[in-house]
Amino acid sequence: MSVYLSEEEQLDVLKRWWKDYGKVVVIAVLVAVVGYFGFTTWQDQKRQKAEKASEVYEQLLKLANAEPGKTLTDADKATITHLAGELKDGNSKSMYAHSAAFFLAKLAVEDNKLDAAVNELKWVLSAKPEAATEQLARLRLARVLTAQKNYADALAQLSPEPAAAFTSEYAEARGDILKLQGDQDAARTAYEKALAATDPQQQERFMLLQMKIDDLKIDSSAASAGENAQ
Repeated sequence: MSVYLSEEEQLDVLKRWWKDYGKVVVIAVLVAVVGYFGFTTWQDQKRQKAEKASEVYEQLLKLANAEPGKTLTDADKATITHLAGELKDGNSKSMYAHSAAFFLAKLAVEDNKLDAAVNELKWVLSAKPEAATEQLARLRLARVLTAQKNYADALAQLSPEPAAAFTSEYAEARGDILKLQGDQDAARTAYEKALAATDPQQQERFMLLQMKIDDLKIDSSAASAGENAQ
């Protein structure tokens, strides 16, 4: 007996197989095709969206980074606000959107609109950004809150301890707040921590922190002398 099926038998087997499994195969193929084209379409849309955001952000940068000595006009500020709004509305999770909010906060501070700056920085935090962006937003928010004399909330933004890259800036900001609150000893400790975390090659920053520490020492000495005179 031949081990091979005749053409008629092969055709009959194929018909039976198709009857049992044909629909499943067709559906599987359709799902695969639809999935493939859906994925590629999604990828294309994602790429186009990123390219558009990049173009908008580049326009914003050209306006925001004014030449030295040049003041932004009201028209420039309105355009920056519009472009930043596009980026924020497009994808609140993107770095473009977060950077746009930082620009808006900076403009608001320059215009002494501190409440607006607070709102922009809180928007960044509400978007749940990556750790570095969150810590930068908290540092800037703490400084704006300090300018508003909202010291308790400002200190709250500086806790818990940040990554090593922000240690010096966080400690300095904490020192500034504590000094304004009249706690000179705690302020000096914070400044010393900031100085210890600063690279001596950053000469201007190193000297600034050292001056802040020295000023507190002078203030403490003057206070002690006044008490002894009494």
